[in-house]
Amino acid sequence: MVGYLWCLGTILSALACLFCARLTAAEPFVLAGSGDEELVVYSTADYIAVEPVLRAYTAQRPELTLIYHELLTQELHARVLDETRQTADVVWSSAMDLQMKLVHDGYARRFMPAARWQLPDWSHWRDEAYAVSVEPAVIVYNRSLFDGATVPTTREALLAWLQSEGDVAFQRIGTYDIERSGFGLLLAARDADQSRDFWTLVQAFGANQVELYSSSSGMIERVAKGELALAYNVIGSYAAQRAQTAEALGVVLPQDYTLVVSRVAFIPAAAAHPEQGEDFLNFLLSLEGQTILNDDVGFPAVHEDVDWNSTLFPENGLTRGYLEPMGVDTRLLIYLDQARRENVIRLWRQALGGPL
Repeated sequence: MVGYLWCLGTILSALACLFCARLTAAEPFVLAGSGDEELVVYSTADYIAVEPVLRAYTAQRPELTLIYHELLTQELHARVLDETRQTADVVWSSAMDLQMKLVHDGYARRFMPAARWQLPDWSHWRDEAYAVSVEPAVIVYNRSLFDGATVPTTREALLAWLQSEGDVAFQRIGTYDIERSGFGLLLAARDADQSRDFWTLVQAFGANQVELYSSSSGMIERVAKGELALAYNVIGSYAAQRAQTAEALGVVLPQDYTLVVSRVAFIPAAAAHPEQGEDFLNFLLSLEGQTILNDDVGFPAVHEDVDWNSTLFPENGLTRGYLEPMGVDTRLLIYLDQARRENVIRLWRQALGGPL
C-alpha cells in the first residue's frame, strides 16, 4: 500500500510539473515597449524575483518589448534543443550542467561583455557561457531552537551536533531529496568530491530520520517556523531573502568550504535577435545590472566590484576566498554521466539506510 501511494504521489507530482511547464510556456510575461524591437528570454528564475532587473533594463530601452518565459530547467533545455532554426535571445538557467552541455555542443554564440575583465576566471567559458550570479549552498537554522547552543559552522561541527543532540536533531533536520531534485543531486555529487567525510554526514542524517525536500523554499519555511531545527545545502539567495522577514531564521556559510553554483546565461546560436540578446546580457553583467541583481533581486553578484557578502550574509563575515565555486567549464559534464549519477544515488540510499 505504501509503495502504491508513493508511486501515485510521484505520478501526480510529475503531472503537476507538466501542467506548470505548459502554463508558463503558454503565458510569458511581457514588458511592452513603444517600438518594434523584441527581446525573448528563457529563464528558470521566477519572474517576480527578477522583475527589478528586467524593468531597469527596459527603462533604458523604452522602444523594446521584453518577453520573459519562466520555464523548468528540463523544459528550457529541451526547447533550445528543439528550436534549431530560431529560439530565445538569452538562455538563463540555474542548471549549470545542462547549460554547459548546450554550450559545449555548439548551441551558443561567442560574446564578450564590456565587464569581461571584472569577472572571475572561473565564471565564464570560451566567451560563450557566463555565470550571472553566484549561489552559495548554506545551512539555515532556527535561532530559538539553538538558544544558548553553538550553531555548527563546519561539516565536522554539524556531524558532531547530529551525533550528540538527540531530541533537538531527531526528525528535525532537512536537506534535498537528490532522487527528485537535479540541483540537489549536483550538490551532493560535488560534496562527495570535496569531502571524504560526506557519506558519514549523510549516515548521520539518516540516523536522525532527515526530511527530504525537492526545493529550498520548503526547507526554509519549515526552519523559519521552528518545525525543523536545521537544513543543509539550501540555496543561499532564497535563505537571505527570507531571513530579512523571518527573525528566527539564521544563515550559515560553512567555513570549511562553501559550495557555490551559478545561474548561467548565454546567447543561442539560433537567437532570433542576437544583438538584443547581447545588449541584455551585457547589462546583466555590468556593474549596474550586477548591483541590482545583488541588492534588489537577492542574487549575489559575480562582478568583483560588488560586495555581496556585506549585504546578503552580514553575520558570516566571510570573504570570497572561503568559497568553492563550480567553474563554468566542461568539468560540469561529468555530473550528467548516467553511471555516475546512479552511483551517487546508490551511495546516498546506502548511507541513509534505505533500499539499494
